[in-house]
Amino acid sequence: MSMLSRKQIFALLLTLSFVTVVQAQRGTSIVRRITFPRGQTTATVQGSLRRGTSHDYLVRARRGQGMAVRIMCQGEMGFQIITPSGQYLSDFTVEWTGRLPESGDYRINVLPDPTTNRSLRYTLEVIIE
Repeated sequence: MSMLSRKQIFALLLTLSFVTVVQAQRGTSIVRRITFPRGQTTATVQGSLRRGTSHDYLVRARRGQGMAVRIMCQGEMGFQIITPSGQYLSDFTVEWTGRLPESGDYRINVLPDPTTNRSLRYTLEVIIE
């Protein structure tokens, strides 16, 4: 097999993985709001997901605040962070830290790896400063 063929196969697999993630986003999505206990800056939620489902968590925050998000799970799972205006702050990742560019509801979209067929449990930790 030539090097060009391997590159083409890799590009095809990468494209198929992206299409599968998009399909999962169009599947069942459960939306919940994360609230912080009075005087606390950390909130933790737990859940379970399988291919074709996603959990979306809404976090209200102000421009300039710092936010850290981390997901812990046994298996392949990650999240994306979307700003109130619909811009992506992160790609599919397991940890993110940064300053928030605008005020409003941020969406943390938790997704399982598109190749998994089993249910995966996770813990999501969100810190707002």
